[in-house]
Amino acid sequence: MDLGKISAWLEGNGHPRFRLQQITRAVYKQGAAAFSEIISLPEQLRTDLGGNFRVLALEPELVLESRGGGAVKASFRLKDKQPVESVLINMFPGKWSVCVSTQAGCPVQCSFCATGRRGLKRNLSPDEIVSQYLFWAGYIRTNRPGEKISGAVYMGMGEPFLNYDSVADSLRTMTDPDLIGLGDRHISVSTIGHVPGIRRFARDFPQVNLAVSLHSVDDALRSRLVPFNDKYPLSQIAKALKDYIFTTKRKVFIEYVMLDGVNSSPTAARRLSEWLKEVEAPKYFTVNLIPYNSTGQEFKAPPRERIEGFCDLLTSLNISATIRKSLGSDIAGACGQLAGSRKAAPEGRAGRGS
Repeated sequence: MDLGKISAWLEGNGHPRFRLQQITRAVYKQGAAAFSEIISLPEQLRTDLGGNFRVLALEPELVLESRGGGAVKASFRLKDKQPVESVLINMFPGKWSVCVSTQAGCPVQCSFCATGRRGLKRNLSPDEIVSQYLFWAGYIRTNRPGEKISGAVYMGMGEPFLNYDSVADSLRTMTDPDLIGLGDRHISVSTIGHVPGIRRFARDFPQVNLAVSLHSVDDALRSRLVPFNDKYPLSQIAKALKDYIFTTKRKVFIEYVMLDGVNSSPTAARRLSEWLKEVEAPKYFTVNLIPYNSTGQEFKAPPRERIEGFCDLLTSLNISATIRKSLGSDIAGACGQLAGSRKAAPEGRAGRGS
């Protein structure tokens, strides 16, 4: 929703200034997904606004709820018909987090990720990124009364720092207390290791959480898993993280997809620990171990006991580590599975929209 254009339209049509405040409050604070829902406005004004503007910059096509209720995935169409997906995740009882996409497709092409197989179609605008959050705010209001969205993660389709300006604008909307008003530390932005983006992010958003998708600390292996590593190898990422921590004094979250027989050995855990300690003191890192979610590739997740052993070994080496709970795999909504397709695993069930 372009507030600047709506403000100009309201003024040009002789409407009082407080109407913009009513619209802003209804959309950003109360979860209105259409002007027809803003009952504080006169009926004719609601009709006129609806004929000239859209609250959401994308069209929801399908909503799928996971069997356990811990995740809900929405498939959207953008104005140019490009598909994009977003996920609502139940992190704690009564509290949800929105996983937003920043690109239609992804140019990074990680070998274990479904999104990358589509390639990059285009960047999303700030409005298209924020609209994902606004859709879920309306969904929560309609389907989960009394519950709330407590955070957002930029971990959906795309590499956020390859669309830095739009991501930055969306973050300002997300954190503006007069708009969405999420706290900076309730938002996380994930990157595959885009070094210029990490440096800009340290300067522009020092209180927003940074997550780095690492997956290996061996350049040869990481380049096979993440071709982007050829452009920004581990030595450059290490320097950028060292500078990031020096500037922000903030912890960095390291994302590590566990692939059986590839990066899940005790040796890999020790090397990961050594690499992190060469960057900075262990207190500045938390490693999130992510069991591989099937994307139709040759990979598979290690046995649970091996993942737990990897986690325990990191902990014994003074590296904070957690195993991420997989949510939404039955609706193709877990980490690495978003592909902008309307198809989902058969276990998923259609849910209600907002």
